[in-house]
Amino acid sequence: MNYYNLLQQQVKEHPDKLFFVVDDTEYTYADFQKLTDELSNDVTGIHPGDDVLLLADTPALQLAAFLALQHLGARPILAHKDMGAELDAVQHENELQGLVQVTKQKGADGTEGAPDVSFVPTNLPQQPHAELDILGVLSSGSTGTPKVMYRTYDSWAGFFPTQDEIFSVGEDTVMFLHGSLSFTGNTNSLLSVLYEGGTIVTSSHMRCHRWAKLLHHYDVNCIYLIPTKLVLLAEALHGVDTFPGVCTLFTGSQLLTPPMITDIMELLPNAQLILYYGASELNYITYAIVDSPYRPPENLGHPFPGVSISIQDGLIYVDTKYHVSGVEIPFSVHDTGSINEKGELIFGGRTGAFVNRGGVKLNLLKLETELQSLPGIREAVALPTKDETRGEGVEVFVVKEPDIPEADVRMTIRHGIPNAEMPDKITFVDEMPLNDCGKVDTERLENRKE
Repeated sequence: MNYYNLLQQQVKEHPDKLFFVVDDTEYTYADFQKLTDELSNDVTGIHPGDDVLLLADTPALQLAAFLALQHLGARPILAHKDMGAELDAVQHENELQGLVQVTKQKGADGTEGAPDVSFVPTNLPQQPHAELDILGVLSSGSTGTPKVMYRTYDSWAGFFPTQDEIFSVGEDTVMFLHGSLSFTGNTNSLLSVLYEGGTIVTSSHMRCHRWAKLLHHYDVNCIYLIPTKLVLLAEALHGVDTFPGVCTLFTGSQLLTPPMITDIMELLPNAQLILYYGASELNYITYAIVDSPYRPPENLGHPFPGVSISIQDGLIYVDTKYHVSGVEIPFSVHDTGSINEKGELIFGGRTGAFVNRGGVKLNLLKLETELQSLPGIREAVALPTKDETRGEGVEVFVVKEPDIPEADVRMTIRHGIPNAEMPDKITFVDEMPLNDCGKVDTERLENRKE
């Protein structure tokens, strides 16, 4: 079983139902199978069992090519558009069989033409898989060349009934999400809607007012966005628009501060807000119903049904049967935390998100949360710095409210942050650069030009 087979099943049940919307382009389930089959016919040189990196221009082409490769018996691995020179290293270090590229084409009259499909093989031999893997995902948040982690069909689809009940995803769901499918949160959410026979709405553009039109036009009732994008949407539409028809919002990957929650609740007055904690290796781990802006942001709630957590030497360990192939359970992604008397997970930060400054251990996640709770600050990112003389330090990047002077924000930080946590340097930026997954691109922040 794979996700192309799942698409076939949905086509048999409701071929004319709206499945996938990208801006002003609509696909029924039958339309999308037609697009997928066309791409299957256009790819040459692929063999069953090949592990293939996939790079495509648009959300529709990403998904269609992903399903087409499964139809051909290959294992697709969606690549980030911003990988650039890393593409070759990913293929060779992970012993992949090649790269499929799908490029959107336009005719001389400006109308969209048939996509251009190419396959460049590496001529590396296929590697055996101990599990019935059908796709690969790229590791995130690590240094060096991203590693490919493989998944069976059941490792995601087997958990859909559980997560979909909690996220209120079903046949009547019209879900809005945004960003590359190379971000596993997007892929998982989309495939869960395919599993239920619902509808996905998305956009190729990073324009919140365009998103708002889509939300209204298609009566979106469920949203999956990471906090960074939720903040952008709430700020763009503050005092201008709300979406009372949205019943569920689920989000993760970053903690939610009180100002964020307040803005989101105003934007989505009737939505149940669910904050989840998960990992690319392990699916969803815990979730919390957010019913107040003033809840502790580090409280990540209770484990999902069938998932158990424990703490060993300060690290979070997870026991679940839904995970990437080849990992030993219980597994830790090296996040720190604790479990309170109610059985809720209290997040302590990632092991790499600490700085030892003059013998004092600083939690960068805690510092970011404190900064974002201060008036006048929209976003804050804390990054470690190194000085040959002084050792480790902290630089924070701040997006301030436009009508507040920088000097006032600096003064607010001096009075609002304990002396032991005071950053060594404060840098103001107009906006946080985002990577292809929609997360803050810390490398671009570090390499910025003054």
